[in-house]
Amino acid sequence: MSTEPMHKITVKIGDSLRTIQADTHEEFQVEMAKAHDSLQECYDLMVAARAVGNVAQTPAPVQAQATAQPAPAAPAPSGAPEAFTTATVPVGPDGTPRVPKSGTSAKGPWKAWMTVARKGQPGYAEPIWISRGTPEWNNFPV
Repeated sequence: MSTEPMHKITVKIGDSLRTIQADTHEEFQVEMAKAHDSLQECYDLMVAARAVGNVAQTPAPVQAQATAQPAPAAPAPSGAPEAFTTATVPVGPDGTPRVPKSGTSAKGPWKAWMTVARKGQPGYAEPIWISRGTPEWNNFPV
């Protein structure tokens, strides 16, 4: 008979789910740090590609928010907005990073992650709207 791990979190990254689990708090922190390092490597690769002009400007990945203590964040690359150094950029259905957009409508200000593709084109998906008054709203890159 198997038992559920004591600590467990599942986060959605792009179109996939990632589960981190452990029986002890210390083991959970190690697993969270591994997941953070993996996301940081992806971000570092995008920064290097952007440096040579191959990728559009993209914010840093979001660290999974859990009730447990988060893994320590790596130092931000120079020039990155300090409050947004550990944020995740959602990706569209084709795997390309979404673009942060903001504006003002008749209902007031809005912020959302948009796909690069326009409606009706391959790779389009509905915007991910950011709710006002949330930490994500306050730390949104635009």
